Amino acid sequence: MAAERGASAAGIDASRELVDIAATQNPEADLRVGDLKALPWPDDAFDIVTGFSSFQFADDHAVALAEARRVSQGDVWVVIPTRLHDSAIPQVFATLMPLLPSEARPILKRSGMYALSAPGALDEVLATAGMILRSDETIRATTVFADAAAAVEAFLSAGATELAVQYSGQSAVATALYDALSPFTGEGAHVSLPGWFRVVQAR
Repeated sequence: MAAERGASAAGIDASRELVDIAATQNPEADLRVGDLKALPWPDDAFDIVTGFSSFQFADDHAVALAEARRVSQGDVWVVIPTRLHDSAIPQVFATLMPLLPSEARPILKRSGMYALSAPGALDEVLATAGMILRSDETIRATTVFADAAAAVEAFLSAGATELAVQYSGQSAVATALYDALSPFTGEGAHVSLPGWFRVVQAR
């Protein structure tokens, strides 16, 4: 989307496979395999840096945000899930917790999808990284799938779900997902998952 609007886009991911997929869709982009805590670009390399549901997965959130600040001449935009009790995706993932190995649960709380979603968590990390808020909004975004099978396939691609599959087996995980998705399945079998995201602009 950034490239379509005339930007010179760059990106990073820990997965070589996902970077390769992105590169086929964005052949002109500077896409690299690496760690959020050690970005492979010089200081002030970009006009703007974004992290859409990404910084919470770092082992050290403040270090990852400080790195984003280092390579940005301007603002850093951080988007994380919020209003978890009202959002469908956290409710679906919650059903998988019993299917995860017990040792994985505290790790996912510390550096997982919702690690920065608790009230004040992101604000504390931003302060530690030496950043101040310039704007702070909550937006609603609904994820829609054609049917439950498509939704289950998408959920099975998530890292936390893969842990559950390794521990409890794909059949058990898929069954739990179908059950969890049933309240969100409407007429015509489409699945609609309401969600809310906090969008923070910081410098």
